[in-house]
Amino acid sequence: MISRLDHIVSRISTNQHADTMERLTRAGFMKHIRCVEHVDGRVSTFFRLCGGYLELCTDDEHPADPCSIWLCSTDLPRALQCAQVVGGEPLHIVEQAPTGDDEPAWLIAHLPTFRQDGASVSLIQYLRGTGADLSPRMPQNGLFAIIGVSLRTEQPEQERLHYLSSLGTLEGITPSDHGRFFIGHQWLDFSGHLGLDYDGPLRLDRACCQVHMATVDLDRTVSMLTDAEFVVDRVPGMGVVAQLQCVPTLCLVLRTGLDPAWHRLQLLARNRL
Repeated sequence: MISRLDHIVSRISTNQHADTMERLTRAGFMKHIRCVEHVDGRVSTFFRLCGGYLELCTDDEHPADPCSIWLCSTDLPRALQCAQVVGGEPLHIVEQAPTGDDEPAWLIAHLPTFRQDGASVSLIQYLRGTGADLSPRMPQNGLFAIIGVSLRTEQPEQERLHYLSSLGTLEGITPSDHGRFFIGHQWLDFSGHLGLDYDGPLRLDRACCQVHMATVDLDRTVSMLTDAEFVVDRVPGMGVVAQLQCVPTLCLVLRTGLDPAWHRLQLLARNRL
């Protein structure tokens, strides 16, 4: 079954990497102890949350491409047997390990995207390594969990139908009436990119993906993000939104009211199913 939203990938150019890492560290995020070197030369750096990660991946060929959303599976082979893929395109498992490692670190499968320029959704099952971390450790900024992802697209209804035909068949995925996919208490949503009535300092037209994150202290979170040169503003219909100026595709929606201990127990329970 699909147990949780695992990580969100934002692409950055190599010359943005050092500055972006410094700002996220200054903003109070916990950096994972290791980076991942891909066989094609790209480098991924992870910032840790309970049960998930923000991943910044260098990509000089396509730095402006939409993000990737990764869903963690407890049994990926079974999930692929259940998935009904649009057009009959087969899904394949790929074993991968960071450069220099001898044994696979994870199994992955990519769902076909609805549009070539759209955000991608993938499934991952960890064999070892970062995915097992459901630590209750609290980042300095108070942000502790990914609770949802909003994808803003030109054709939200078609995007919903596209992923409903595959994700909707997997055990543990529940689509709501308006097409939001619930994974336990987390969710993946699609909405029109022109649907916001907003005219402020945030560059929401550059952010097709908004990551909804829970904090224990909104004032402390906003203060640290602002000090690290995030732009923070209240957006009608969304709430408090923070965007990194040098990487406008990294856009966070800040939420309160979720208990960290409850969140961790929910993740642990779903990982056992």
